Amino acid sequence: MASRQDLENALQNPNVRKMLDVIASAEGVKHGYNTIFGNSRLANLSAHPNLRKKFTQTDGRENYTTAAGRYQFLNKTWNNLAKTYGLDDFSPKNQDLGAVALIAGRGALNDVLNGNFKGAIGKLGSEWASLPTSTFAQGKRSWNFINKQLGSNNQGNLYEPEMVPKNMIAAKSNYEPELVPKSMMQTTQIQQQVYEPELVPANMMT
Repeated sequence: MASRQDLENALQNPNVRKMLDVIASAEGVKHGYNTIFGNSRLANLSAHPNLRKKFTQTDGRENYTTAAGRYQFLNKTWNNLAKTYGLDDFSPKNQDLGAVALIAGRGALNDVLNGNFKGAIGKLGSEWASLPTSTFAQGKRSWNFINKQLGSNNQGNLYEPEMVPKNMIAAKSNYEPELVPKSMMQTTQIQQQVYEPELVPANMMT
């Protein structure tokens, strides 16, 4: 398990900051650290708000969540982080530390530190439902979205095309070349040039 100092050190790494930005963008938090699930605004960051919000999953089932903050921590998850790392409020700094702790807990921190974002995201889909590797019955982002958030300087090619159901793909008609009557085709005759050397009188040759 990562120590508090490990989390503090990781926050200084630009790849970690980038990964946190990607997660926040994927979660779609309009008010940053002050966001309650559904994008209502939290005014007081002295503690996790622990508000239960109802939502409909992508499979049509109704569910409830207490997600809040820049990284949409569930109340139970946050309480465990706060106890483990001494996070005494829901401040931006503590939210950042909590998110890094979750990344480390999924075994993805070294991937992030080394710029292997694709490898990290492969491990973090079980933590954040919005990531393209998520198995939760909730809306998730495409790899194309993730690539745009990482920008052109990301290490490695992360692009993976989204899968499209077969019934949504239009049938492609067979290509048949247009037939052109032989009489309309222009025939070009190429005359072969035969090289013949110029004859020079013997008395002109030196």
